[in-house]
Amino acid sequence: MKLKNVRSYVDESISFPQGVTLLSGDIGSGKTTILLALEFAVFGLMKGVLSGSALLRHGSQQGSVTLNMLIGDDDVSISRSLKRSKSGIVQEPGTLVVNGSSFEGTPQELKSRILDLLGYLESLLTKSKSLIFRYTVFTPQEEMKRILYESRDERLDILRRLFNIDKYKRVKDNVLNYSRELRNQVNFSEGKLDGLAEKRREAQGYKAQLESLRHELSSLEESLSHSEKELASSEESLKRAEAALEKARSSELEAEVKRQELQSRTREAGRVERELDRARLEVEKSLVSLEGFDASRADEIQAKALAKRKELSSCEEKLSEIISRKAEALSKKASSESIISKISKIDKCPTCLQEVSPGHVDAVKSRENVIISACNSNVSKLDEFEQKYKERKKALESELENYAKSEREFAVKSVLFRELEDKKRQKASLEKELLALKKRLDEDFLRLSDLEKMPSASKEVRLAVEEARKLVLKKRESREEASRAVVERRTRSDTISRVLLQLEKELGRLKEEESRLAILKERRNWLESDFLKLVDSVEKSVLARIYSEFNSFFQEWFGTLIEDDTIKVWLDDSFSPVIEQNGYETFLENLSGGEKTSVALAYRLALNRVVNDFLSGVRTRDLIILDEPTEGFSTEQLDRVREVLNQANLLQTLVVSHESKMEGFADQVIRVSKQNHTSRIFS
Repeated sequence: MKLKNVRSYVDESISFPQGVTLLSGDIGSGKTTILLALEFAVFGLMKGVLSGSALLRHGSQQGSVTLNMLIGDDDVSISRSLKRSKSGIVQEPGTLVVNGSSFEGTPQELKSRILDLLGYLESLLTKSKSLIFRYTVFTPQEEMKRILYESRDERLDILRRLFNIDKYKRVKDNVLNYSRELRNQVNFSEGKLDGLAEKRREAQGYKAQLESLRHELSSLEESLSHSEKELASSEESLKRAEAALEKARSSELEAEVKRQELQSRTREAGRVERELDRARLEVEKSLVSLEGFDASRADEIQAKALAKRKELSSCEEKLSEIISRKAEALSKKASSESIISKISKIDKCPTCLQEVSPGHVDAVKSRENVIISACNSNVSKLDEFEQKYKERKKALESELENYAKSEREFAVKSVLFRELEDKKRQKASLEKELLALKKRLDEDFLRLSDLEKMPSASKEVRLAVEEARKLVLKKRESREEASRAVVERRTRSDTISRVLLQLEKELGRLKEEESRLAILKERRNWLESDFLKLVDSVEKSVLARIYSEFNSFFQEWFGTLIEDDTIKVWLDDSFSPVIEQNGYETFLENLSGGEKTSVALAYRLALNRVVNDFLSGVRTRDLIILDEPTEGFSTEQLDRVREVLNQANLLQTLVVSHESKMEGFADQVIRVSKQNHTSRIFS
């Protein structure tokens, strides 16, 4: 084991060989620290048992323990470390190496894997901290005698947990709790079943009522069916009577309507005949006015008028051209005359200021006179053309006026012609309408004749309808009365059926509750009568086997440590030590210090042996650590400790003691000394 900054150790390594190893040193030298460090390496910090402040060296920020050990055939190394922080001393993640395979994990993960390697039940350790380890491997000095002073029940609870037979007590406690719960359920169930008999009688009563109602309902439904048939028959008779009455009334009404229609159509026929006469007269007058009128000449007149208009337009264009040319010739003539007048009056050229010769003047006059002569000739010809076209224009305008007059006359006659055509069509329409009216009048006369022959809505027919209506009302009332009776019985039947259904559901639930009650009672009786006895028997059997071996080893090793026939010890049924001295039973408190230690050591060694024998999976059976186990021992008792350890037959025993005589029977001695608050190891 390697320790760094653990309590009084700064940096030390310790090797523990097989056999009996004695940790020797003065009180306070640091022997117990080695054991606490070993426990820390295996289990880590344990609240209320092993704290970080109790391990980390004062003034150090970090500390660690590395433990190498052989568990069966597994080579195991585990390293745990502590660190001082603002919130206190905390345990950091560590490392576990098993047969060369390394695992880094949280303290709890390491603890879980170590428990598995040691063969400890994790649930036991969780419930009882390091219970198995503390009672079978290592017990601190101050807790050596603790189990001897516990109360009877507390001691039994510790042993039950230690041997993993507290499950029997838990089972019994759970059975008692469950039995109490079953008793409550039985009481509650019996309370729910109090009214079961009354509800069954009530259900029978409802069934009888329902059967009676069903018979009544069957009879009433037959009566209702008969009433509905009679009502249907009377309603059919009423329909026939009302149809006959309605037909008679309809015939009378139609006859009256036909009479009025005949009068109206007769008046209408007279009006149409008068209009037809007027139309005939107007057609005759129009024919006289249009005598000789040929509607086909309209296109011919329009075509001739159009041709004359085009010719007039062309004539006007020619006149306009002649006038324009005439004006142009007169303008040239005036220009030439102006030139002659001007040149006759000048002596010098106004441009070059040279004198104008008479020859030049004559030449200019001659040239301009030619132009004037040509213009006069042209104007004369144009005057002739102008006169000719004016005469033609006048003739065309006269012809167009005649055509316009003809067109106006033709337009008036065209209107008269169209009106004549309209009047002819109106006349034909009136003739057709008159013919249709006469035909309808003939039909109406025939229909009216037929209607007047039909029977009228006489008093007898109306009385027959009234009687039929009264009969229908009577049958309807009978039907309604029968229907109400049926509905009332059905409603009562449905209500009782619903109540009965609900009651039967409740009876079904109560029947289930009755079955459940029987099961609950049977289960409670079995648990209280059979199962608890069986658990007690099993627990007593297990405890008896433990007690037998435990008591045997306890007596044997106490006898080895105390060779005094006046003192005898044994265990009672609660595993409490019973001490007899000089034939009288005495208390542990009355023994000497060495005798108390002998009782405690024998009890502890016997407990170690029995636990290892009964818990076969535990892999710490060949190791025990004794912290100052010889307090108050005499020299003779110290000699007997060797014999006891030999009888224990363990592969490895670590003994912490400041007794120098213990070195005589140790296979090896590890010496611990402390100087300047620092512990050192010497082999």
